[in-house]
Amino acid sequence: MSTKKMNPIQSIHDVATAMNSTQDPDGLLELILDRCIHICAVESGSLMLIDEKLGVLDAVTSRGLNQQILKETKLKIGQGITGVAASTGKAKLINDVSKDPDYIQIKEDIKSELVAPMIVDDSVIGIISLDSNRLNAFTAEMLEIVSVLANQAGQVFKNLQTIRNLEQKTKIQSTLIEISKVVTNTLDLNEIFDAIMSTIEKSLRLEKGSIVLYKKEEGLLRIVAACGLSQEEFEKGTYQPGEGITGKVFESGDAIIVESVASHPDFLNRVGYLSHFKHDPNNVSLLCAPISSEQNILGVVNAFVVQHKHTDLKSYLDFLQVVASIISQTIKIQNLVEEAKKEISRENIQLKRELKNKYKFGSLIGKASIMEKLFEKIQLVADSRASVLITGESGTGKEMIANAIHYNSTRAENPFIKINCAAIPENLLESELFGHKKGSFTGAVSDKKGKFELADTGTIFLDEIGEMDLNLQSKLLRVLQEREIEAIGSTKAKKVDVRIIAATNAELEQLVAEKKFRADLFYRLNVVKINTPPLRERTEDIPLLINHFVEKYAKDNNKNIRGVTREASRILLRYPWPGNVRELENVIERAVVLSQDELLSEDDFSDLVSSLEVNGEPLVEVSQMPISEGVSQQDALDFTSGKLTPNQLDNLDGRAMEIVVNEVESRLIQYAMKKFRYTKTRVAKYLGINRNTLDKKIKELNIEY
Repeated sequence: MSTKKMNPIQSIHDVATAMNSTQDPDGLLELILDRCIHICAVESGSLMLIDEKLGVLDAVTSRGLNQQILKETKLKIGQGITGVAASTGKAKLINDVSKDPDYIQIKEDIKSELVAPMIVDDSVIGIISLDSNRLNAFTAEMLEIVSVLANQAGQVFKNLQTIRNLEQKTKIQSTLIEISKVVTNTLDLNEIFDAIMSTIEKSLRLEKGSIVLYKKEEGLLRIVAACGLSQEEFEKGTYQPGEGITGKVFESGDAIIVESVASHPDFLNRVGYLSHFKHDPNNVSLLCAPISSEQNILGVVNAFVVQHKHTDLKSYLDFLQVVASIISQTIKIQNLVEEAKKEISRENIQLKRELKNKYKFGSLIGKASIMEKLFEKIQLVADSRASVLITGESGTGKEMIANAIHYNSTRAENPFIKINCAAIPENLLESELFGHKKGSFTGAVSDKKGKFELADTGTIFLDEIGEMDLNLQSKLLRVLQEREIEAIGSTKAKKVDVRIIAATNAELEQLVAEKKFRADLFYRLNVVKINTPPLRERTEDIPLLINHFVEKYAKDNNKNIRGVTREASRILLRYPWPGNVRELENVIERAVVLSQDELLSEDDFSDLVSSLEVNGEPLVEVSQMPISEGVSQQDALDFTSGKLTPNQLDNLDGRAMEIVVNEVESRLIQYAMKKFRYTKTRVAKYLGINRNTLDKKIKELNIEY
C-alpha cells in the first residue's frame, strides 16, 4: 500500500461530483471506501450496513480483508468498536486496539482502527471501518474527513435504496399491466392462470410459483397453475386446509412472508420445489397471499423469491396480494359468465321447446278441410331437405307455415334465420345474404358473416322472394345448385348446408313470363309448393281464430275479457277480411286493448261496421220480410202502402190498432237490422229509440236476431 496521502478536500470534491453523475451507486460506495483508505494511508477497511432484522452489521464492500471471515463474523450492534459506533452514532479513533476493551479481533496484525458512522436523517444506517497494522496510524483530521465521507456514503446508500425501490416498483407495475392484458384477452381460466404465472416468472425472475385453488367437491386444495413443474409433480400438489404453509394461509386468510423456505418447519416440499431452485434454498423466501372473494377464501397464490441484500419482500408481497385480487375477480367473472351461459342455455332450450310446441300442426288453427290438407302437406315436407315455396295473399300466415316446417324437421335444434327481401335495399341485400370482407366496399370496416353462413346446418326463410333483384337471383341459384356461398370481396367459396324456404304473395309464374323472375330459380324453389288459403275461403275457422286472439291479447294486456257478443260475432263473420288472418288479429288486439267490458260488443268494431255500410249488400225487399200471424201477404203490402179496403178493416175488428202498429214496428226494425248489419246501437239510433227499448221490442214482437 502506498503511503502517499491524497488531498482530503479534493477527495470530498471528487466524491460529491461522482454522486451527482454516477449511474452506479454500488461503485460509488466502493469509491468512497477507496478514498478513505487512501486519505488515511492504511492497509484495509470495510463499509458495513445495519441489518435491523437481525441486529447485526453486514459488510457491503471491503478492502484487504478476508471475505469469508467477514461473511462468517457478524458483529452485533453494540459489540466491538464498530458495533459501539453503530449503536451510539459516535465516531471512534483507536490508535492502539490492544488498550480498547471493546475491540474484537478479526485480523491478527491490526494495531489501529478508525470507525465513522454513516448517518442519514439522524439515523445510523452503517459504518466505515478503517484498519492499520501500525500503531498511531490515524489523526483527528483523518477522523473528521472520514466522517464527512461516511455521511456522503450514507446519502449514497439512501439514494441507492430509493433507486432500487423505484426499479422494483416500476417492474411490479409493468408486470401488473401485463397481467391485466392477459386477463382481458380470454375467459379460459386455465389460460389465464398459466399466463399469470408465466408473466410473473419472466418479469420478476421468480424461482418458482403456483396458484392453488380449493376444490369443494374434493375438500382439497389443488395446484391449478405453476412454473416449471412436470405433470407428475403437478399432480402431487394437493393439500388439506390447514396443512403446510399453503394450507395454513388458506385457513387463516392472512398473507405471510417466509424468510427462508428451506428451514421453515411447515414447508412440506410436496412437489419437490427444493430440487428445482437455481440458488441456495436457504436464501429463497416464500410469499403466500390468499385468494379471497367476499367472505370466502378461494385458494392461495405462492411465489418463491431469491433474497438479495436489498430485496424488498414486503413490496413483493403487496404485489402478490394484488395478483390474488385479480385472480379472485377473474374467477368471479368466470363464474358469472358460466351462470349466464347456463341461463342462456336453459332459456334457449325452453325457447326451442316453446317454439316447437307453438308451431306444432295442432297449434296452427283451422278445422276447414282446406286447412287439414295443408297440415298434411306440411307434415310430409317437414323432414325432407327439399326447398319449399309458400304462396298466398298477404296476412295468410306464410311465415307461420315456414316456422312449422322448420321446428318439425330434423333441423329444429339448428339455426332458423329469417330475412325479408323487400325490406332491405338491393345494394345491401347481397351483403346481408352472403356477407362481405373488410374493405370490399365503402363502409365495410370489418368482416361480416351473411345470413346463409349464420344459417349453416339449419334453415333460411326468404320472405317476399319475388322482390329480389335479377342479378342477386343468379347468385341465389348458385347457392341452391352448388351449396356454397362467396362473400363480397372474397375469392374463396365456402360450403354451406342450408335448407331454403321462400315465400311470396306475388304470382311468380306471371313474373317469369314478364322476365322479372328467373325461370331456373323459380323451378329450383318450387320443388314443393304450399299455398296458404285466404280467410274468406275458410270462414268456418273465424270463430276459432276469434277465440284464440281474444284469449291471447286479454292475457298479454292483463284484461278480463271472456269473448265477444252475439252481435259482434255476426259482424266479424260477415266482414270479408281482405287482410286475412293478420287483419283479424290486429282488429281483435285493438278491440281488447280499448274495451272496458268483459265481452267485446259491436261498438268495439265500429270501423268494420262503417266499412260494411259503405260496401253493404242490396237491401231486403218488403215482400221478403216475415209478417205477423193472421195477416196475409197482400194485407201486409196494403198496410205499408196505406191502401186498406173496408173488408180488410172489418177483419181486424177489435185488433186493428195492435196488429197494424205491431206489424209496422216489426218491419221497420227488421229493415233497419238488415240495413245496419244487425248492429243494435245503429238500429236504435236510426229508429229514434234507445237500445233498451229496441231489445224490448225485439222480444215482444218475437223478431229473430
